[in-house]
Amino acid sequence: MKIDDNMIEIKDILNLIDNKLKDDIEETKRFREFIEKEKWATDQIKDWLDECIKKSKGAQDPYHKAFQDLIISLGKRLGFEIEYGKYMGKRGEENYDGAWKKETGETMILEVKSTTWPIGSISQLGRYIEELSKKGETENIFGMYVIGEGDRQPLTEQILGSKYKDKMRIIQKDDLINLIKLKEELEPVIGESQAIKKAQSILIPIESIDIGNIINLITEIAATKSTAEVEKVEGEETKKSEEVENPWTRTELLSYLEDATPYQRSLLGALCQVEEGFAPMKNVLYFMNEIAKKRSSEEIDKKITGRDIAGARAGLKMRRSSINKEDIINSHWEDSVKDYVYVIKPQYKQIVVEWIKKENLWIIDEMEKK
Repeated sequence: MKIDDNMIEIKDILNLIDNKLKDDIEETKRFREFIEKEKWATDQIKDWLDECIKKSKGAQDPYHKAFQDLIISLGKRLGFEIEYGKYMGKRGEENYDGAWKKETGETMILEVKSTTWPIGSISQLGRYIEELSKKGETENIFGMYVIGEGDRQPLTEQILGSKYKDKMRIIQKDDLINLIKLKEELEPVIGESQAIKKAQSILIPIESIDIGNIINLITEIAATKSTAEVEKVEGEETKKSEEVENPWTRTELLSYLEDATPYQRSLLGALCQVEEGFAPMKNVLYFMNEIAKKRSSEEIDKKITGRDIAGARAGLKMRRSSINKEDIINSHWEDSVKDYVYVIKPQYKQIVVEWIKKENLWIIDEMEKK
């Protein structure tokens, strides 16, 4: 009888190695190789983590050790080079639980705790940071507590009141799982390397003083996801309705354009004025923001982002779908530029350009005079 992978529990894996998880033995090596396999879904890892928390009876319990190794292994899914640490500390050795290292050298030293009790002091993790920094391999050494469950506020307050406030992080294991899922959602949209870069940037290095860095990162990720969802729906709808969507006449298209919102107008204006051919989103956004800046009558008083392109596209689609007309914009993900690219269909370009000029949204001549 074939056993479903999803039915495997940590208990089963530990039984296969006689519950032997100790430093520097073959059973531990086999366990770590097993949990690192790419075939395990992120939700499966989460189930194993939950099982470890439920069944662990202390720091030397095999379930606690399994929890520690599972957390360290997750770094691989975020594109880090991982290093497993020690189960039992020894005097004179590096006794941290594990480490994640970026290609650029920044390193996160991990302390893994299935619960916040007892964590008496952050000084131990602080010493690990200082000792590794003195070795000189990289100045960018950070520390992070990964917590299974429990109140994290006392630990947070300790860090904020210490000299390590810019060097230490805390993350709960469910939040870590959610970060991995976010990275997995972004992969098919922006490619693996860019998804890894964005996910890693949430962890290290973050400038805690300037929270604008965090906000910009979150906004960028949200915009990417929003655009991806709209493009996915657009693609599915196009496939479903290819046979019933009809081309536009000049009169129909001009009437359709008259009802465009400010964001739709700036999008169409941008697409008329970028270089010929498919334009990357970043170029389209540049022109949209320039239009908003130079044409205050459009009443766009904030920076336009990819999310606004997604909203404009969705609005244009909604209006044309009710009359079974085709999209006047082509778009797709382009691997060579790692971005979405857009272009107005050639058969409609001149009509839209004439309309854009009539609506005083043509700005390229002003830009070239500078």
